[in-house]
Amino acid sequence: MTGINSKGTKTAKFDRDLFFNIGKGNLPITGNAINFMLYTMPYVAKDGRIYCSKQQIRTALYLQHKTLNRVISELKLLGLLSEKDGFLYSHFHVLSNGEKEGKGYMKNIKAFTSNDILFSNINKKRFFLYIASFSRIGVPKLVSVEALYSNKYHSGVDYIESYQELCEILFEFVQKGYFVVYINGQRYDNTSTDFEQVFHSYCGYDQVTGKQRMSKIKKHNIAIQIHEKLAKDVIDNQASKEEFKYFAEQYNIYHELMRPETIPFFINIQNELFDLFGSVGVELYRHALVSYFSAEEENVLYHDLMSNKNETKAANALMDFYLMKDVQSIIVNVLAKENTNDSIVQYFMNKNHFSNLINYFVQKSSDNHKILLDEALEEHNIQLNDLVKMSSNQNTMDNHWVLLNNHISDIYQHIHIENMENQNQKEIIRQWAKEGILAKKEWIKQASEQLKKKITPFISRETIEIKDIHSFVKTKANRKNSKDSYADQRRNLRKQFTERVKAINIDDITINF
Repeated sequence: MTGINSKGTKTAKFDRDLFFNIGKGNLPITGNAINFMLYTMPYVAKDGRIYCSKQQIRTALYLQHKTLNRVISELKLLGLLSEKDGFLYSHFHVLSNGEKEGKGYMKNIKAFTSNDILFSNINKKRFFLYIASFSRIGVPKLVSVEALYSNKYHSGVDYIESYQELCEILFEFVQKGYFVVYINGQRYDNTSTDFEQVFHSYCGYDQVTGKQRMSKIKKHNIAIQIHEKLAKDVIDNQASKEEFKYFAEQYNIYHELMRPETIPFFINIQNELFDLFGSVGVELYRHALVSYFSAEEENVLYHDLMSNKNETKAANALMDFYLMKDVQSIIVNVLAKENTNDSIVQYFMNKNHFSNLINYFVQKSSDNHKILLDEALEEHNIQLNDLVKMSSNQNTMDNHWVLLNNHISDIYQHIHIENMENQNQKEIIRQWAKEGILAKKEWIKQASEQLKKKITPFISRETIEIKDIHSFVKTKANRKNSKDSYADQRRNLRKQFTERVKAINIDDITINF
C-alpha cells in the first residue's frame, strides 16, 4: 500500500498543452478568461474544486460582477470550467507531483499574476504564455525568429502581425527581466545594453529603412527562456489549506487560533487518501471533515491544544471518530451489497480498490473500530473466518482478510476475563468499544472539558463517576469539599464499583490499547 507522499503527492498545475494552444493563438479566448485561470490555479483542489470566492476573484482582477459572470460563462462554453453544488470546478489543470519526467504540466510561477502579465494586452499575454509553455520554465529552447510572427515565408505566431510588433513585445519582456535570449551562444537579459542592436543586426533588419532581409530557406535561430529568477519563484498550491479554512468558517470555528502545524496534519490525511483512491479519497476526507466540524464546532480548538510536535488530537479525532466510521460503513455496504447506487460504494466494489481500503482500515483504525466492524459484519451474517476460507492466498501480508481477522482475534485474546464464557466476554468487549473505551474516546472528551474550565470562566465544574462497567454518569461535585473528603468519595466509589461487578475479578482484566 502506498504511503504518504512516497513520491510527492500530486496537486493541480497548469495544463501545459492547453496553455501552449492559448499562447500559439489556436484557442480563441479573452484576456479576462486567461486572467481567471492564472489567478485561481493555486486554489484548485485535487478534484478540480476551486476554493476561491467570486468576491476575491473580482477584487484581485478588478472585474465587475457582470464581467465575472461573462468570464465564467465563456470558460464553461470552452469546457474549461463547470459548476456543481455551488462550487466552480477547473478543467484547465492537470495533476502532477512536479517530477521532471512529467511534461504535461506548466510550473505556476508568481510572474503569471504580476501586473505586467495580468493587465497587459491580449497579444503580450498570449506571447508570454507561449514562451512559458513551449519549454520547461527556466530552460532555453531553440526557435527561429520567423516562427514568432506572421510572415509570407514561414509559419509563425499569427496574432503577431509583423517583425516590428514582435520586437516591441520581445524587447519589453527582456528589459523587464521576464525573458532571456541567446544569440550565437551569447546571453542577453535585462542587464544587457546592446541586445536590441544585436538582435536587429542578426535578423538583417535595417533600422533606418525599416526593412528586413528575409529568405525562404534561411531562418534566424535563437534560444529563449523565462528568466531563471522567475522560474524559482513558484506559487504553491493552497487549495487543501483553503478547503480546511472554508469548512471551519461554515461552522464558526475560528481557525486563526489553531497552531500553524495543525492544518498540515489534516492535509496529510487527505493526501494519503488521494494517493490511494484518487478523487474518491478526497470525497472521503471531505465528508469526514465536515462531519467533525459539524459535530464538534468550537471543541476543535480545544482538541488542537492537546498536541505535540508529532501529532494533534484534532486530526486524531477526525480520524478515529469520523473517517474510520465512514470507512467501516463502506466495508459493510460492499460486503452486504447495500447502498450500491452510492458512487463511493460502487468505486470500492472493485476488488483492488476494496483490498486497499481494508488494508488502510487495518493500518489506521483503533481496536475500537475493528471490534465494531466485526460486530457490524456479524449483524449482516458475514463472518470474517468465512471470508478468510474463501481466499486462496493465506499469506498474512498479502491477504487483507487474514490480516484483518488476525488483528480482531488478537484484540479479543488480549482482554481476558476469568470465569466468563467467550460469548459473554465478547459482548462486554463490544460494549466497551461502543462506549469508546477501547479508543480512549472518553479521555479526549474529558481532557477537552478540563481545558475549557482552565481557559474559560465556568460557574460550576463536573467530575465523572464510574457507575457500572458499561457506562459513565456525570454528577456535580461539591466545590467546598476538602481533598480528603474527595479522596474518601473516590474510595467509596471504588468499593461500590467492585461490589456491582463481584462476579468478575477486575484484577484479572488486562487491556492493551
